[in-house]
Amino acid sequence: MSRSSEQTKKKILDALEILITREGFTGVGVNAVAREAAVDKVLIYRYFGSMEGLLQSFADEKDLCPGAAALLENITDGASLPEIAARIVVSHGMALQRSPLAQELLCWELTEQNPLSILFGKEMEKRELKALADKGIVPEEDVKILTVIMLCGLQYLILRGRNDNPMMNIDYSVAETRDKVDKVIQSTMKAFFEAREGGNNAS
Repeated sequence: MSRSSEQTKKKILDALEILITREGFTGVGVNAVAREAAVDKVLIYRYFGSMEGLLQSFADEKDLCPGAAALLENITDGASLPEIAARIVVSHGMALQRSPLAQELLCWELTEQNPLSILFGKEMEKRELKALADKGIVPEEDVKILTVIMLCGLQYLILRGRNDNPMMNIDYSVAETRDKVDKVIQSTMKAFFEAREGGNNAS
């Protein structure tokens, strides 16, 4: 593909990101993206095949939250499983807090279950599990359950904060509160793995 074509593709993807962040997914469509990118809509079909293809490319290229593989590379040798698990949860929460785009994608996934909205959630899950598997980590069922519960809790706190309506005055956008939440996540993970190890030894 020529440099000009690559630049046009990037222009279209950037326009899609601007629309999502500014208007949410209600403002997304081929015509709207073409107008925002100042290109003929024919080019969207040429480069992406369809609106679904455009969204697939967007999901593939946008790294909205730190991937598990990247996080594992930054963790020092000898880190314990509870430290690794807590780091993944905390880092995802921080990334979501910083990204209005990621928050819009999450809202869309929660409020409109259609093939396009499901794509984003499934794409992230697939990448995360593959990244862990590539590192030789296959989370057991109870570990996945706890991690998902913590992630969902953080997501809910962050989305409530978007509307200036923090739950029980726990405002995750405030650095001091975020530090307290992160410490609770770390201590909970540690206690969970210790109890789990104790149960395994008892058996």
